[in-house]
Amino acid sequence: MATYSALIRQAQLPSQEDLVRHPEHCSADPDRLATIGMAAGQQVRIRRTATDYALYTVSEVRDENIENTVRMGADGRRRLGTSDEFPGIIDSQVPHPTFTQAQARANDEFIERLGDDGSQANLITLAPHGGDIEPRTDHQAERVASRLGAALASSWRCKGWKDDGDPFATWHITSPDICARSFSRLARVISRGFTAAVSFHGFRRNQILIGGLASPELKESIRAAIAEATAGSGIPVKIAEPSDAFSGTEPRNLVNRITADGVNGIQIEQSIAARSNHWGAIADAVAEVYRDMVLGML
Repeated sequence: MATYSALIRQAQLPSQEDLVRHPEHCSADPDRLATIGMAAGQQVRIRRTATDYALYTVSEVRDENIENTVRMGADGRRRLGTSDEFPGIIDSQVPHPTFTQAQARANDEFIERLGDDGSQANLITLAPHGGDIEPRTDHQAERVASRLGAALASSWRCKGWKDDGDPFATWHITSPDICARSFSRLARVISRGFTAAVSFHGFRRNQILIGGLASPELKESIRAAIAEATAGSGIPVKIAEPSDAFSGTEPRNLVNRITADGVNGIQIEQSIAARSNHWGAIADAVAEVYRDMVLGML
């Protein structure tokens, strides 16, 4: 992986409102990015100190008088422990390329995993924010794929830990921004054209929300199955309205983008209680819906 030294500065131009609003976004000089093999739209790792580091999406490129200038909003800099400007390191490494899960946990690291037989294109389960970022979501993606078997389902997950900080603030990249060029295992399957995809997520609301661009009929089948599996928990299970910030209906959302027609993705957002107490039951319910769906297509 390649790096360069940078000056992390504030976003100043009116056209850089995106950087102010999105703490996961930054801008960089395109020529300087190219020296580490990176370009607009990709993810980078930015380090301020040995313990202050985070992932960012290069949401724009801009020619800078000082080529190593990287800009972000104040909230973006606070992810690295300060709202001030500071010198930092831009690193092309996103997931750690060699760590096992145990090593990643012990070293506050971020890894990528893929379960895939190399050819099946029925279903892929996704968990971009596993480990301690959105806990249990990676277990759910793995469980669904395991219950269906490698001939029917693949699984892509990322897992991140940060015991001395905030794993979410360190490793979270919003799903529409995820770039396969920054994730080598995702790159193997991004263009296969899966018939269907389901992505597991966590949020702070006290509910389970079913979104994505899949059909209303599939959403209702999944909603009903999860509601039955969590009956008595007091956790509402709803279908997202298109206007909901967590609706998962952006065409660029990975769960939609990875399907053959771009409109057969399901995004499942879950409360902490749902993931802590019912993660397995939810995964099993989802697996049964997709089992019937996939077998019906064969």
